[in-house]
Amino acid sequence: MAKLRIAIAAAAMLGALIPVPAAAQGRDVVCKHTLAQHTEALRTLEAEAAKARVLADRNPLYESDVAYYDSVLRDARACVKMLGPVVSASR
Repeated sequence: MAKLRIAIAAAAMLGALIPVPAAAQGRDVVCKHTLAQHTEALRTLEAEAAKARVLADRNPLYESDVAYYDSVLRDARACVKMLGPVVSASR
């Protein structure tokens, strides 16, 4: 249980690093951090999302955690997709 609390706190911190509105909801994506920061956050969040899915399979109370991770991952992926060509074009 302590590991879950730490994971949620880490995700909340990373979520603060990625304050991006959801592009799928028709809003513009605003990426305020570097591609490297978004990529690292994406790696961490994917691992935590996988853990949340396993927990949600055992206990439906964790479904909200899965939904949170999915929304934050969607935003991080949108930023990586948007920033990727910009970084490679500037080299």
